Amino acid sequence: MSFDMDEATSFSKGMMAETLKKRMMRGEVVRFCYQKLDGSIRFAIGTLQSDAVKANINGRGISRDSVNCVCYWDCEKGGFRSLRFENLIEVL
Repeated sequence: MSFDMDEATSFSKGMMAETLKKRMMRGEVVRFCYQKLDGSIRFAIGTLQSDAVKANINGRGISRDSVNCVCYWDCEKGGFRSLRFENLIEVL
């Protein structure tokens, strides 16, 4: 999938993704929305709070952060999810 995004938009999305990751890593439960691959909009509530995710980390595979993704614990679905930073719409 290719993204036709100008430099300013790309920078803005990257900064928004970094803000999202930093807030979740501080233990906050954060509301945000992004566009899924099928084109639908997903409103999510996620965290990286150690108490919530510690028992579910298995340490296999490649970190999503290394492939321009934001990985998070989905508080509603009870599992890890990820999104590409290009698809992030808003951090609420």
